[in-house]
Amino acid sequence: MNPVHGGEEPGTALRVHEHTPMAQDGEEGTKSLLTGGEGSADVLMTQLCPLRLEEVVVTKNALPDGRLEHCTAQATSEENSSEACETIRQDVGEKEDKVQPALEMMALNDCNMELGRDVSGHEQKINSLHSQKLMVVKQIVKHIKSLPQDSLDSCSSAVRCQGMLLITDYSDRNESPGSPFTAGMPMGAYFSTSKVKPPLEGKEKLDVVIVCVASVFALPSIEALQRQEGHKVNVKDLYNQSVDALEVMLRALLSEKPNPAELQNFLDVSSIELHLAPWMRSEKAHERARAVNTSVCLLQAAAEHPKFCMSHEFPRLGLLVGRLALCIGDPEKEIGHQAMEGLYFLYSLMWCQKEPERKMGSVTAVLHQMPKEILGIYEPTRTCQNISEIVKRFGQFLSPDQIADLLLTAVESLKKANESTIEASKTILNVILEKYKHKIQMKVPKILDRIHSQLRAIHHSHARQVVMMALCLLARAFMEEVSTALLKCPLPLDRDAAGMWRTLAKTEAICHSHRLLDVLLKELQERPSTSEDKAFIIPIAAASALCEVLSVSMCTQTVTRFYPRLLMALLVQVHYSIGLSLSDSGVSRKELIPACCVVKTVKTLLLKMGCHYEFTSVEKEGGWELLTSSEEHHRGVGLLARAMVHYSCCELWRILYLLVPFLERGDKQHKLTAMAFFIELLHMPQAKRLPEKYSVIRLLKGLTDPDPIIRALCVKGLITMADWPGKKCKNALDECSRLLEWRLPKQVGNRKAWHNHQKDVDEICQYLVKTRQENVQRFLFQSQCYLSSTQPSLRRAAAMFIGFLVMHMDNMMGMKDLDIISNALRGLLHDPEASVCIFAAQARERVLAVSWKLKYGLVEQHKVNSDSAEKHKSPPNPPPTESTSSRLFNALNLWKLAAKH
Repeated sequence: MNPVHGGEEPGTALRVHEHTPMAQDGEEGTKSLLTGGEGSADVLMTQLCPLRLEEVVVTKNALPDGRLEHCTAQATSEENSSEACETIRQDVGEKEDKVQPALEMMALNDCNMELGRDVSGHEQKINSLHSQKLMVVKQIVKHIKSLPQDSLDSCSSAVRCQGMLLITDYSDRNESPGSPFTAGMPMGAYFSTSKVKPPLEGKEKLDVVIVCVASVFALPSIEALQRQEGHKVNVKDLYNQSVDALEVMLRALLSEKPNPAELQNFLDVSSIELHLAPWMRSEKAHERARAVNTSVCLLQAAAEHPKFCMSHEFPRLGLLVGRLALCIGDPEKEIGHQAMEGLYFLYSLMWCQKEPERKMGSVTAVLHQMPKEILGIYEPTRTCQNISEIVKRFGQFLSPDQIADLLLTAVESLKKANESTIEASKTILNVILEKYKHKIQMKVPKILDRIHSQLRAIHHSHARQVVMMALCLLARAFMEEVSTALLKCPLPLDRDAAGMWRTLAKTEAICHSHRLLDVLLKELQERPSTSEDKAFIIPIAAASALCEVLSVSMCTQTVTRFYPRLLMALLVQVHYSIGLSLSDSGVSRKELIPACCVVKTVKTLLLKMGCHYEFTSVEKEGGWELLTSSEEHHRGVGLLARAMVHYSCCELWRILYLLVPFLERGDKQHKLTAMAFFIELLHMPQAKRLPEKYSVIRLLKGLTDPDPIIRALCVKGLITMADWPGKKCKNALDECSRLLEWRLPKQVGNRKAWHNHQKDVDEICQYLVKTRQENVQRFLFQSQCYLSSTQPSLRRAAAMFIGFLVMHMDNMMGMKDLDIISNALRGLLHDPEASVCIFAAQARERVLAVSWKLKYGLVEQHKVNSDSAEKHKSPPNPPPTESTSSRLFNALNLWKLAAKH
C-alpha cells in the first residue's frame, strides 16, 4: 500500500477519497487537469469541495513529536457525509466560513497525489503539469492568506499546516528521508510530484514565503491565544505544529537551490524588507523570537546539508550579520541566545567558504564547535563584548560592500531603538570605524546617502548622537570623501543635512584641521554646471554648507585664515548664480534662488568676521539687491568694498594682495567681480605700495577690454591713482586724457598746466551748467576737496575751476554756500605757491561778485515786483572789476611777507 493512502501509516497527509466523476475515471480526470487552464483549476475546486465524507480521523503523528493533528478522511457512503461536515462545524464553533478552506485543502491534497501518479506516464506534459502546479500553489496561498491572524483553533491550524506541507510536496528536490531538510517530514512529502519541474521561482516563491511567514509570525503570543481559547484547545501544540510546518516548507524550498544566495533570500536581507527581517526588528518580543528561531533553523539546515554549495558569495552577508548581532543585545535573553546560535552556524559556513579545498558539504561537529571558541559564549551581562567580538571576527570575511551593509544595518536599527539596541548599534559602528575603516573608503558616498535618508526617521536623541559619532569617526578618516558626498544632498538643505555639516565643522575644529574648508573653497571656485540635476548644484551646495559651518563658534580661527579667499570666491559665485534656479521643493521662493543662497553666506561670513558696520552700510544702500542683479552686480561689489575700506575692515590688506593674481585669471564674471573690488581698494594706503605693473599697467591693459564695464572701472581706478605721488600719477592722467579725449591732452601732467587757458575753463564750466545742471552742485563740492591737496597744481586748478563754475551758477547758489566757498578760497591767499595765491584771489573775486548780486536781488531781476518801492532803490555800487588787480598784488605782498618770516 502507498503510505500516502494508508490510513494507519505514520505521517499520512490529509486526504479525501472522493467519488466524483473525475476521481472514478482517473485517466480522464488527469487529462482534464493537465490540459485545462486556470478555469480548470476552478472547476477542479468546485468538483472536489462538496465531498461525501464518512468520518474524520484526527491523528497526531504528521510531524516530529506527533505535534501535527492530521485529518484523514475516508468516504464510503453518501449518507454519512453530512455527519462528518457537522463534526468539522462543531470543531470551529459553528463558523461555516472556515469549513470550506478545510475541505478545499483536502481536495488539493488528492489533486497533489493525482499529479504524482500521472507524471511517470506523461513526461511530455511536464510544462502543463508545472502550469497546473502554479495554479494549485496559488490556491493554497490564497487560502492561507484568508486565515485569521488574531486567533488559532484546530481547523485554521490544520488548514495552515496542510497548505504548507502541500507546498513542500511541490518543491523540486531529490532528498531522501532522514536528510536535514526532510527530517521529520510526513511521508506525503515524497510524492512523485517532486519531478514536476522547474521548481518555484521568482514572484511565486516570494509570495509563498511572505504569506506563510506572516500567517505564523503575525499570530498573537501563545499566552494571548490561550486566553482567547480558554481550555477548549491546547494552543501551544497548535502553534508548534504551525511553526514546524513552516520550517519544513522553508527547508524544502531551500533544498531546491542549496546555496548562499537562496539562503539569504529566505533570511530577508534584501533592501525591500520582506521575509524574516521585519519580524526581527518588531517591537513585540514574541515576533522577534519567532523570526530569530526560524533563521537559526535555516542556517542550521544549510550548515548541515551535504550538498550546500559554498562557491557562491553572500552578496548581502553584512546585513545578515548585522541583524543577528543586533539581536544579541535584545532584552529577551532567549532571543540573544538563539541569535548567537545562528551566528555559530553562519561563521561555520563562512569558514568553509574560505577554504579552497572545501566548497560543498555539511559542517562537521568539529567545525561547529570551532565558532563557539572563536566568537565566545553568549553572556547576557556582556552583550556589547559579545557583539564587538562578532564584528571583529566576521569582518575578516566581509568585502567592502558587506562591511558597508553591516554599518548601515546598525544605523537603520536606530530608527525604532531602545537603549539596548542603541548600545548594540554603537558597538558595531565603533568596531567597523576603528578596525575596518580602510575597507569602506570607496563606499563613503553610499554610506553618507543612506545615513542622511535614515536620519529623518531617527528621533531618539541618544540614537542621533550615535549616528553623529559615527559621522565624526568617518570624517576623521575620510574628510574629503565625506564632505564631497554630503554636497550631493538636495537643496535647500534640510535640518538633517545642516546638522551633518555642523558636525563635520566641529570635528575639524577639534582636530585643528582645515580639510573641510579646502573642499568647500575648491567647489566655490568652480562655475556651476547647468547640466547638473537642479536638485543640487555643487557650488551652491558648497555655499549652503559653508553657511552652516560658519554657525559653529569653534571654527572662527580656521575661517579667519580662509577669509579673503572665501569672500572673493563667494562674490564671484553670486555672479555665476544669477539666473540659475533650483527645483521647487515646497520651500519659500527666495530659498530656491541660488544667488540669494550665496548672498546669505556672504552676509554670514561678514558677521562671523565682525564686520557689523560694513554689513549695515551695505544693507542701507541696497547693496545686497545690487549683488543679485546681472546689470548692477559690479556696483554691489564696489559698494561692499567701499564700506570695508571706510571702516578699515580686518584682513583688507590680505584681500588686496589676493586680488593681484586674481585679476589675471578667470572668465568674464570672475574678472568683472575682481576688478570692481580692486579699484575700491586703491584708496587704501597699502595700495600705493603695489608695483606699477600690478597697478597702473594692469589698469592700462584693462582700457582695451571689450567689456565696457571693465573699461569704465579701469578709468575709475586710474583717476584714483592720479592722486598718488610720483610717476604713477602722471601715467594715469596721461592715459585718462587720451581715453576720454580731453581737449588739452598734452598739458595733463605737465608743468604748463591749464591755468594758461582760462578761456577754455570758462567755456567748459558754462557748458556744464547748461547741460548738466543736476550734477554741477556735486562737481562744485567735489572740487573743494582738491583745495587742500598736497600738490600745488591741483590746488591752483581747483581754485580756478570753482571760480568760473560759481560765476555761471549764480542763479543756483545760496548765500550760505557762497560764504563756505569764499572762506575756503581765503585760506589759499597765503599759500606758499604764488600762482595758487593769484588764482585763489581771482576765484574769490568771482564768488564775492555773485554774492553781491544775490544780496541785492540782481540775479532774479526779471522777477522783481514793480509795485514795491523798496525794490526800486538803486543798489550800492558793486566792487569795481578794476580792483581785482590791486587785490592780487595785495595777495602777493602778503605771500612774500609770510615767506620772509
